[in-house]
Amino acid sequence: MKPSERISKWFLIALMLVIGLWGLSRVISQLQHGEIGWISALIPFMMLIPIYYNLMVFPHWDRKDERWRRITERSSFYSSQILIVALAVLITVMASNPTDWTALQAVFGIFVFYGLTHTLVTIVLTRRM
Repeated sequence: MKPSERISKWFLIALMLVIGLWGLSRVISQLQHGEIGWISALIPFMMLIPIYYNLMVFPHWDRKDERWRRITERSSFYSSQILIVALAVLITVMASNPTDWTALQAVFGIFVFYGLTHTLVTIVLTRRM
């Protein structure tokens, strides 16, 4: 492992620790005030997933081999299939109107869900292939 890769790896680990502590402090602060907004408490923890993605996938970025190409193709395919199923569920839920989401919140939720799904699928495929 090159020194620059080692520095990047430790930087990402330190960043994950800092963001994890930030998320815990937000949750604890909200619990102390007696109110918890799940979206505002969830944001730091959602930030940990792309950082973990960078930590796991970083050694494979420079490679232009067949394995990495298959991983990216499969992760795009699987995450798009998961997104289609999630959109069908979202349409069903929104049609029965149990939520008070605006269209902007729904679109934001879709983008966040796809980004996190693609990230997690790529991590899993990197580990399995």
